[in-house]
Amino acid sequence: MKPRTLLTLAVVALLMASGTAIGAVTGSPDLDATFVDNTVTPGEETTLDVVLVNSGTVDSGPTTQAAKSSEVTTARGTTVRVNDGDAPITVTTNKQAVGSVPEGKTNPISFEVSVDDDASPGDYTVPVIVKYEYTSFIAEDSGAREESTTTERIELELEIDDDAAFDVVDVDSGARVDSVGTVAVTVENTGDDPAREASVTLASTNPELTVGSDTSSSRFIDTWEAGEQRTLRYRVGTSSDARAEPYQFDLQVDFDDTDGVRKSTSASSLGITPAREQTFSVRGVDSDVSVGDSGTYNVTLHNDGPVAVRDATVSLRSQSSEIAFGQSNSAEQYIGTWKPGETRTISVDASASEDASVRGYAISATVGYKDPEGDSGVDDNIALGIRPEPEQSFEMSDVESTLQAGDDGTIEASLTNTGDRTVRNVVLNWASDNDNISPKETQYAVGDLEPGESTTVSFDADVSDNANAGPRQFDFVANYRNSEGDRRESDTLEIRQSVDGSADEFIVETTNASVDVGGSSTLAVTITNDAGERLTDIEAKLFAESPISVSDDQAYVDSLDQGESATIEFGISASGSAMTKSYPVSVDFQYEEPDGDTPVSDTYRLPVSVTNSGGGGSPLTAIVGVALVAALAIGGYFRFR
Repeated sequence: MKPRTLLTLAVVALLMASGTAIGAVTGSPDLDATFVDNTVTPGEETTLDVVLVNSGTVDSGPTTQAAKSSEVTTARGTTVRVNDGDAPITVTTNKQAVGSVPEGKTNPISFEVSVDDDASPGDYTVPVIVKYEYTSFIAEDSGAREESTTTERIELELEIDDDAAFDVVDVDSGARVDSVGTVAVTVENTGDDPAREASVTLASTNPELTVGSDTSSSRFIDTWEAGEQRTLRYRVGTSSDARAEPYQFDLQVDFDDTDGVRKSTSASSLGITPAREQTFSVRGVDSDVSVGDSGTYNVTLHNDGPVAVRDATVSLRSQSSEIAFGQSNSAEQYIGTWKPGETRTISVDASASEDASVRGYAISATVGYKDPEGDSGVDDNIALGIRPEPEQSFEMSDVESTLQAGDDGTIEASLTNTGDRTVRNVVLNWASDNDNISPKETQYAVGDLEPGESTTVSFDADVSDNANAGPRQFDFVANYRNSEGDRRESDTLEIRQSVDGSADEFIVETTNASVDVGGSSTLAVTITNDAGERLTDIEAKLFAESPISVSDDQAYVDSLDQGESATIEFGISASGSAMTKSYPVSVDFQYEEPDGDTPVSDTYRLPVSVTNSGGGGSPLTAIVGVALVAALAIGGYFRFR
């Protein structure tokens, strides 16, 4: 019987001897301890599980006071500590707080221990120190209590045997976050005996990590000699929720000893740290795609590691119908081997529709690959963007022209690249369909134009005699090659320019314009160059109708400078039936311009007066003819088309 119990009984006896009747409950816990498995092996890191057994006793008190009886037998605030004692072990777990221990068994209380590598087999004493509080006395009438504290030393036997024992000597992890990798665990049989038909099980204690397709996986070893090391490989999967930090795994070995007895031992707990997730990042994006056109979209990606990959493929996908890759919304490019820290640039053809805007459009990128173990992986968390440049445009300004009915002329203008990029092999095309205006050439080769650069373009055109004076609209289209070398066409470029009315090349005057009835005469005509340039090889031809006839209808002038005049002569005659009045004759000219063209001029109509100097005609007719000739002389000259 414990001293505290004897003291309590003595107090009760004295109270009864004094004649005072009392009712009280007295008692105490009665704790014992045991190991769940008390066998360890040299060099082993294992767990000693301690179970406390409370066989509490009630020394006195009415049996009706069950609650108070339970109170005096319960150990409260219980702590347990395992000491090394004389055993060749090291206890690495501090004392454990157990709390209240009522009558009965506790759950196992675990203590991590490591056994010395050179520990000799045999039995050793290991002290278990238990400290607790309890209520030793409860008065029935007043409820008065007496509290006590006690510490007990319970010595347990620990056996170190010379069977096979196992210790983890190395861990090589290929596990990565959000992936599956191989973890190689090297285990040594540190015991003195071999193990037969060993099953080595690696178990995960965390939901974020799996071994194989479950929480644990086993490997089989037929014979495992003492001192032999075996490397066992397990496939460890890690979820995307895991972190790159140590996770605990348990390794257990089940084996047959030399007597054929099946035994189980924990080699030890081990930590596995997954490497961070394999990722890729964007280092640069470059594009020359413009609205309504195609171009090249360049993306530079960096292998952030931690591993080298092979058979890598980069896939791009447009999130908008206004951005396309070729004829699809996606594009893919093969990269191959890709080491950590290296960058790769992929280039794909992209286009922006005419409905696209000058703004950012989302592009998603995915990198698929095989890791060093041949497992497929993917990084699909890469965001990109593309911002199309403004649509390529041109402008025509500073327009001047010399277009004139019945003459050659020129339209000249300044063509400016108003786009944001250089265009190459620009050709400006005449796209107008103007009546009476025909360009001599329909294309003007400009060449390359940088953004904002201008060049002068000009088109020569023939304007027919039938053209009316007034404004005209002229349409042009620029063809060019974009950055991809593809031929492109601009929108129609519209300009307005006036066409002047026709102008006579010559001023034509007659100096001798009369002929007698039935007679012949010489018609003298003075021509003055009013074309604004030197004219050469001027050929004149005279036309007349009955009763006027022409006996010499051609004349020639070698050249005339602007404003220079020359007189030419033609032979004419009037029939005997001609009346004494004025008749019209016509003259035109073919000549050569400085550029080598040989146009034919307008036709000039001139009056020829028929007279009757012999008096054979009617006096009235003669008077009318003389008056008409006088009127023509006063008016100078007539010019008609």
